[in-house]
Amino acid sequence: MPDTSTGVVVIGGGSTGAGVLRDLTLRGIEAVLVEKGDLASGTTGRSHGLLHSGGRYCVNDEQAAIECVEEGRILRRIARSTVEDTGGYFVSVTEEDHEWEPRFVEGCRRTGITCERLSLDEARRREPALSRQVRTVFWVPEDGHLDPFYLVVGNVESARRRGARVMTHTEVIGFLRDGDRLTGVRIKDSKTNEEASIACQSVINATGAWSGLVARLLGVEVKVVPVKGTMVVLSRRLAHAAINRCHKPGDGDIVVPGLSVSILGTTSAKVAHPETLPIEWDEVRRMIEEGAMMLDGVTTARAMRAYAGVRPLYDLGAEAEGREMSRNFAVIDHQVRDGITGFTSIVGGKVTTYRLMAERVVDVAARHLGVRTPCTTAEVPLNDREEPLDQLRHRPSLLGVPKPHGDEPPLQPLLCECELVRPQDVAPWLKDPAVRDLEDVRRRTRSGMGPCQAAICSYRLAARLVSDRGLDGASATRAMADFLETRWRGVRHVFWGSQLRNMQVTTGLHMELYNVDRELMLQHSPPPLAGEGQGGGRGAEPAEVGAQR
Repeated sequence: MPDTSTGVVVIGGGSTGAGVLRDLTLRGIEAVLVEKGDLASGTTGRSHGLLHSGGRYCVNDEQAAIECVEEGRILRRIARSTVEDTGGYFVSVTEEDHEWEPRFVEGCRRTGITCERLSLDEARRREPALSRQVRTVFWVPEDGHLDPFYLVVGNVESARRRGARVMTHTEVIGFLRDGDRLTGVRIKDSKTNEEASIACQSVINATGAWSGLVARLLGVEVKVVPVKGTMVVLSRRLAHAAINRCHKPGDGDIVVPGLSVSILGTTSAKVAHPETLPIEWDEVRRMIEEGAMMLDGVTTARAMRAYAGVRPLYDLGAEAEGREMSRNFAVIDHQVRDGITGFTSIVGGKVTTYRLMAERVVDVAARHLGVRTPCTTAEVPLNDREEPLDQLRHRPSLLGVPKPHGDEPPLQPLLCECELVRPQDVAPWLKDPAVRDLEDVRRRTRSGMGPCQAAICSYRLAARLVSDRGLDGASATRAMADFLETRWRGVRHVFWGSQLRNMQVTTGLHMELYNVDRELMLQHSPPPLAGEGQGGGRGAEPAEVGAQR
């Protein structure tokens, strides 16, 4: 890994970091993005995927609600291939909810959120699965589903087309300084342990819940509070639109339709470290019970997996905790605050407001660099061109991967039947040096995210590593086992009923038919399903949590 140089180093490959990278390149500033995992492997990829209307914040966090309204409308224009315009409902099921309604309606009016009260008959005509406990329904069309993986990759590919570079699985381990001025960063490749440096004029810290840890390498403080949220993925789509409880935000009070599944969330609990995210059985049970108050089918749909993400809430020094803390964001100019030239941090916020956050922090960094080019990310679409709606499924082409010349290749067997992933959807990413393992492929194509949780496609994807990347059989088997392990870590939290039977079949398939355990033993490696931990990138769960299941 050779030393290199650039204008700006962006640390963090979530939605904010990807948005910052794109904004920089649109202003003509040379930039490199450095991410210690894969793109969207942290907070962004572990969200529930709600494109917020602002309705959840319009009572207690008016500024955050206004930002969600405005940015949601922008995303529908510039990133429409990543948005499903579902709309949403806010429903009351208890007397406490009923008492909250006037405050909710007034909050929507103040913040510019469209809010229409529906009769129960009309609401159930639109959403037959609404629970019989529902007593009041409000229609909020600004809610939607936002695919976080395609959003991040779309921003990154847009920046790459303008010359940006991306280094995944590369951690910043230190900074280079000339007195009080930053002159670069020291980096380490997590796959090879190679170290190198990148010389630069400026560094933007966009690592979310990790912002304080990065700032600490420079001896400065960024007060960010990591707050864990646990979510449950249900095996089918229970409603056409997002369903929210019309009350003060709490646990299990939202169901987001995400393509063919439903995502039930979320909890809120402070954690000591952004990579220690234990998932407790009581959290899963409580969310299912609360969700069932809004929608029929929550208790009977198969719970496919549970996962946890960490919110990067900015500590403003107030007494608020957890859900009481603002979802707003802050830009920290460390030159002004700490006397360190060339270092800026962006903390707080939400995926919905990533573009605005990027604009604000790039404004500061660009000013210090003497660049006066205005931000254009609210006008320029991610793919820089209009695409027919019927082509939105072929997202690699939309995100900058060249389309094949001539006719489409002949029909081939799908690599992943659950998510309808074709060989030509995967092939371009296997040529991308930023894609280092099968988890990286999953984030870009959704392979392995369907009902069977990679039971079949893991074997097919491993074969593509041999044919497309030239890996030997042993290395491909190890990659397959690692991929299965990340799926296992989320599935094991919902081991009951049909999901338990499904995983017993999957385990038998890989042990008996694919002989994975024998192949790994020959490599002197542990069995693929023996590990513990909060998988999928950054998370790490204590082993004793899994042992309690």
